[in-house]
Amino acid sequence: MLTLFEQIDKGTLWKIPGGIHPPECKTLSSHSAIARLAPADHYIIPVPQAGDAYSLTVDVGQNVLKGQALTHGEGFRYLPVHTPVSGKVIAIEERPSNHASGLPVLSCVIENDKQDTLVSSIHARLDPSDVVKMDNEAILSRIQQAGIAGLGGAAFPTHIKLKPVSEIELLIINGVECEPFITSDDRLMQEHCDEIVSGITIIHQLLSPKRIVIAIEDNKPQASEQMRHALNRSTLPSDLAKVTVIPTLYPSGGEKQLIQILTGQEVPSGAIPAQLGILVQNVGTAFAIDQAVYCNRPLIERVVTLTGSHVGQAGNYWLPIGTPIDDLLSKTQYLGNDNDPLIIGGPMMGYMLPNRHAPVLKGTNCVLMPTQQEIAPERKEQPCIRCGECAVACPAQLLPQQLFWHAKAQEYDKAAGYNLRDCIECGCCSYVCPSDIPLVEYYRVAKSALKVEAEEKKQAELAKQRFDSRTLRLEEEKRAREEKAKQAANKRKAAMSNNDKDAVAEAMARIKAKKAATQTENVSDAPQDKVAAAIARAKAKKQAKTVEQTENSVPTQQEKVAAAVARAKAKKLAQSIAPVKEPATETPDPREEKVAAAIARAKAKKAQQTATNEEPGLTTQQEKVAAAIARAKAKKAAKAKESRDSDACDAAAAVLDAESKTISADEAKKAKIAAAVAKAKAKKRAQAESADADSASAEISHALAAHSATDGSSADVSLTPAQQKQAKIAAAVAKAKAKKLAQQSLTNQEHAPTEASIGPDSAPEDGVTLADAKSQKSATSEADEAQIASPAEIKKAKIAAAVAKAKAKKLTQESMLTNDQNKD
Repeated sequence: MLTLFEQIDKGTLWKIPGGIHPPECKTLSSHSAIARLAPADHYIIPVPQAGDAYSLTVDVGQNVLKGQALTHGEGFRYLPVHTPVSGKVIAIEERPSNHASGLPVLSCVIENDKQDTLVSSIHARLDPSDVVKMDNEAILSRIQQAGIAGLGGAAFPTHIKLKPVSEIELLIINGVECEPFITSDDRLMQEHCDEIVSGITIIHQLLSPKRIVIAIEDNKPQASEQMRHALNRSTLPSDLAKVTVIPTLYPSGGEKQLIQILTGQEVPSGAIPAQLGILVQNVGTAFAIDQAVYCNRPLIERVVTLTGSHVGQAGNYWLPIGTPIDDLLSKTQYLGNDNDPLIIGGPMMGYMLPNRHAPVLKGTNCVLMPTQQEIAPERKEQPCIRCGECAVACPAQLLPQQLFWHAKAQEYDKAAGYNLRDCIECGCCSYVCPSDIPLVEYYRVAKSALKVEAEEKKQAELAKQRFDSRTLRLEEEKRAREEKAKQAANKRKAAMSNNDKDAVAEAMARIKAKKAATQTENVSDAPQDKVAAAIARAKAKKQAKTVEQTENSVPTQQEKVAAAVARAKAKKLAQSIAPVKEPATETPDPREEKVAAAIARAKAKKAQQTATNEEPGLTTQQEKVAAAIARAKAKKAAKAKESRDSDACDAAAAVLDAESKTISADEAKKAKIAAAVAKAKAKKRAQAESADADSASAEISHALAAHSATDGSSADVSLTPAQQKQAKIAAAVAKAKAKKLAQQSLTNQEHAPTEASIGPDSAPEDGVTLADAKSQKSATSEADEAQIASPAEIKKAKIAAAVAKAKAKKLTQESMLTNDQNKD
């Protein structure tokens, strides 16, 4: 059995499924040599031709040279674009694209200066020996910097294709050009066969394949002959490269279809020919490789077929990349109008150009300007009749009918399940469809949607990878910081001495103890204790401030007496007020005293009611005795207060005597007189109250005698109206005395002695006797001495008066009730 290479050498060919034979229509442009048109005034170079990761290197207003790069990039897929002429950059803006959509793309607009000044890097042709000495990386770098892309129509970067991941055993140079109307490759092979073979030699130097096959259709006999002569003139071995002529069949020029025709091998779905050890390159691409490696000339022009019945001068032309289409029409004597179709590419795989201001691109191999007779007129799409002709004509052995249904329903994922990506968009299915369904248009829309979806998924995956990388980086930084802090702490701990450790421990212990004491104090202190302590401190502070101000000034005699009284009151107040944290010696709360008094009255009332209920035989004599006892207690309390007042007067006199040593004789004399008057006044009042006490004692004795008589007999013990009136008067007198004592104490506190009352410069007015002056002095002394009574004593006096009044009232009511019972 013959091997694959033996079959190739023998010229064995294989048939492909499907395919059609449309009219060729190549004679319009194939009989004339490749020509050049007059240069245009402006050229539009779309920047997206550069591929990925590029940046512009020119600005508006900058002058450029022919062959100068307009972009710069570092990525492997980066493909630079160059200016085709010398001139000036007049705009960098959005311009219509050479695409079926006509969407605007960023473009550089170059104004041609008609000088064609070449950039200095372009040089004369090198000797073949110099190229042989170059390594593969240098050759690939020149191909990439020249911006060479596949000129067969796909425009895939050539430097990527020439660096396969697997070994290449078979190199196929595609010169089939099966598309109707297109003859650019045919004329290029006829006129530049030696340059094409030179480019094939460079590819052989890069890949070292075992066989090289130049495939040409049998409708191009002149091209086949020229290529054979070029191979014979080249340095390639005769048994290595050969020209193979294949039958004319559309689309035999497709990459996968050509491989199947020459080798009988079918490229698997989703795979590339390099995985089978096969590489396919176009003859136009081989010519561009020769120019880039030997002359360092970038891809700035290509051969384009201008054909169709509407073209006055049909043929093949060298057109600079970026030439506006409308400029071509004007220079080739376009016979049509604006409504006539204009197709980029052939009638089978080309597309209708929506905007004639679009430029020529690297992949533009034909501009077709047909008449209505040359192409089928547009017909209304009819429903599919399920004839199956599309499946028979499909060279990729797909199911065009199923693809159509899913693409029309926008079920693109299901269409992908029927190998939509393997469709080469040859248009055979649309050509044979009796319902005039534009199947290829549906497939293109579906493939574009799948491409966008794949790009979005790719971007989402990249975003996820960036997020994961960021999260990992933050975690690593956090761990590094924690480890660094831990090491620093260990270092400080190791450097710390024992004394430092003990000091730290002691400081921590003090902090804890202080905190515990604060918490205990906050818990133990009652709100009332805090309020009472604050009031006491405020009063003491105010009195101390007053005393301090008085001591700082020059005191008078009266101020000295007032200061002594104030000191005595402050001392007594300090003795009555306990520390804040000792509730047993605190100043009594008036509210608590009121509550206690009310409770005492309630208990007394309840006890009285109980005694009345249990002993109904008692008479009002016992009640009278109780009232008399209450009055006697009130008089006793008043007498005790008088004694204290007398002591206070003696203390004030002693103070005056002590201070009289430092004052004048007149002042000392007046002070002694005031003290004597105060003593006389106090003695007189004591005698009056003693008489009142004797009267009260008599009343008590009378009441006791009456009570004894009641106990000894069962006679009527009811009081006469005169006796009842006398009991009421006694209770009222006791109450009045208590009230008068309280009012006098309050009045004396408000009216403190002034400097004018006892000052040395004061003198009695006209008509005022010495006795009146003495009386005034005595009253002043009494007012000063009355200030010694504490608020607690005044409170007790009021309570005693209220109790006496209540008891007297109750005795009167019970006496009246007893009289009523006796009458009954």
